[in-house]
Amino acid sequence: MNSSYFFAKVKDVKLNDFMSLFPMLVSVCMIPFYQKSRYKGCWLICEEPSEARDNGYHFFKYIRQNHPDQNVFYAISDGFDFHKVEVLGSVVKHGSVWHWLCYFLCEYNISSQKGGKPNAAVCSLFELNGLFRTKNVFLQHGITINRVDSFLASHSKIDCFITATQPEYDFVVREFGYPRDVIRLTGFSRFDALHDIQTIPNRILIMPTWRQWFVRNYAEKPANDTSIMDSEYVKVWRSFLQHPILQQMRTQYGLDIMFFPHRLMQPYLHGFCDGIEGVTFASQQNFDTQELLKSAVLMITDYSSVFFDMVYMQKPVIFFQFDEQKFRQYQHKKGYFDYHNTPFASWNDTPEGVLSDLKENILNKYQVSDAYLAEHERIFKFYDTNNSKRIYDTLIQMRDEHS
Repeated sequence: MNSSYFFAKVKDVKLNDFMSLFPMLVSVCMIPFYQKSRYKGCWLICEEPSEARDNGYHFFKYIRQNHPDQNVFYAISDGFDFHKVEVLGSVVKHGSVWHWLCYFLCEYNISSQKGGKPNAAVCSLFELNGLFRTKNVFLQHGITINRVDSFLASHSKIDCFITATQPEYDFVVREFGYPRDVIRLTGFSRFDALHDIQTIPNRILIMPTWRQWFVRNYAEKPANDTSIMDSEYVKVWRSFLQHPILQQMRTQYGLDIMFFPHRLMQPYLHGFCDGIEGVTFASQQNFDTQELLKSAVLMITDYSSVFFDMVYMQKPVIFFQFDEQKFRQYQHKKGYFDYHNTPFASWNDTPEGVLSDLKENILNKYQVSDAYLAEHERIFKFYDTNNSKRIYDTLIQMRDEHS
């Protein structure tokens, strides 16, 4: 392990994280009494603490419906997604004594989030120090297209790293430092639900990602983005949403415009919508991400890898990257994917360019090109409803290989 990264992880442990030590220690004391319980050897699945809408949820649902005898639990806090997993059964409260007990006794800790554990900071600290030896299965929450340092083998304890496209698989194998057998190309669980599609006419989904430098303790920030609500990010997106040409196109073509920013920007949604008409500002509480993706005919985004879900469904995408230089300096260095040159989408750094491409797509009835379809076939080794099955079979195979 990289020692500098270890000490950086120590700094990540906050006062609130130390509060989780109590349920952790209680669960440690309980371990001897639960060696023959259902918790022993279970598969533990989660996403973000209060969420069930990504690869973790879809994989859990698949197991409960197709392998009811598989010993599996889903960890989630009370919230708007709780009922979705409660009806499937086998739920533990995220961060509770029972979650910790599952974590210590499980065969696999499975999550769409790298930090999908009872407490991300504490568990990562001890895992990287060799004190916790849980087998971690990383389902991912988006196709990896950049070299994300926190995903590197030197910074992670990942025993199975799920990928969804051939270029992504090749990139992770080449750049991230894991043994080849850790990286598996299976497709994402949530892709299984992207084949039964009913679109809403002229629904345009605008789905920008977030900016890491908005985090209060981020090491380095752009000088002009010290406040989120006064940032270039908010100002540009607000300006785009009320652009006269967009508003004119909305009326002329009957556009149904949905603005659904990244979950970490959701708390600031009110700051985008003030004074803007004709746009639905979709909250995470009231709208399901995948249902929005399935219902849209076209997506406008900046750098979010969620555009691959649209590509998987063979729908057009427009990139609006007004702060590309800043993003590359302060967030992610360029990876293998070239946003500027891809048949899947057009690239722009001005609102006028985006709106011109949007009109072209409208007049073309949102049809994609032959080059798009050819590239789709090249990168998606699997285009079916068996992604969860392949992941399940992979984990069974891993068990057999180590038994």
